[in-house]
Amino acid sequence: MQQYLCFADFEFTCGSPAHRLRSEMLSVGVVVCDCDYNIMETFYCTARPNHFPKLTSQCKRLTKLTQAEINQSPDSETVLENVAGLLTKYTASELYVWGNFDKPGLLSDRKQHIQFKKPHNNIDIVCSAIKDIQDEMVKEMQLPQAISIEELASAFGYTPETGTFHNALNDAEALYTIHKAVHTSDFLNCPQFVSLKQERLEHLAAVRAAQEEKRKELALSYELSPEEKKYYEAITASGSERAVKRFIQLRSKLVNSFTRYPDENDFVMIIYSQPRRIRIMPRSKYSKVKSQGALRTEFFSKDNAGRSVVQVCSESVDK
Repeated sequence: MQQYLCFADFEFTCGSPAHRLRSEMLSVGVVVCDCDYNIMETFYCTARPNHFPKLTSQCKRLTKLTQAEINQSPDSETVLENVAGLLTKYTASELYVWGNFDKPGLLSDRKQHIQFKKPHNNIDIVCSAIKDIQDEMVKEMQLPQAISIEELASAFGYTPETGTFHNALNDAEALYTIHKAVHTSDFLNCPQFVSLKQERLEHLAAVRAAQEEKRKELALSYELSPEEKKYYEAITASGSERAVKRFIQLRSKLVNSFTRYPDENDFVMIIYSQPRRIRIMPRSKYSKVKSQGALRTEFFSKDNAGRSVVQVCSESVDK
């Protein structure tokens, strides 16, 4: 086990003409602490990009960095020599980050260094040490989905001493605060955290309900066949939410296919068992290779689609 923990955040170029596939590092912030969360050292530095050194308006707005700061900054390879040095100094093999952007961002920066025939050894060292801990932390906090580092850190009482979030050092300190709270306090009973979690649960439930309602409207927008109408009325009356959901999902896929291919009459329903899923497409676009691994394949026309839907839904509920 590492004796020291290293938390980091990186800011990268963004907006046109820069984008994720050719982003370059603008700044890095690092917080090093011991296993009791006593901060040993912090580091912050800006970097000047090689390909797109001119900040976009989006970059300026998001990071609050100025063009003057970037113009006077060293190359990211030089900046990351300090970060690589911290990893060596504290014998740390992992550099914790929040989210899955930092490693791709550094790999993109590396490509720019190769293109400009510049060294990138320190970029490689730092990139190989990055570990995204967002998913495991979200699971540990029993959250329904990822929440921004700003909201989480604020719930645990963190406010940047200077500047705002999306400053690399501030965000590294925020990640340190979250990690510390989760591992040293009764965070599940922290009022601010409980409130934030409940708010997200309610928001997620509302979004899912809206999606289900929209799917239902789509599914029922195409006239039900007599077989479908009888089946739908029966499962609705029985109160089986699982059966109703399954019917609506399959019917919405059917309507989507009919809407997307209005001139087609013959369709194919490919039913897979592992994982359980169904694809619907016009027969004209079907080939046997698309049924590889499928449980079975149903061929039907628009006129008898309802019979196939009811049959598949009935089998699904019975299992």
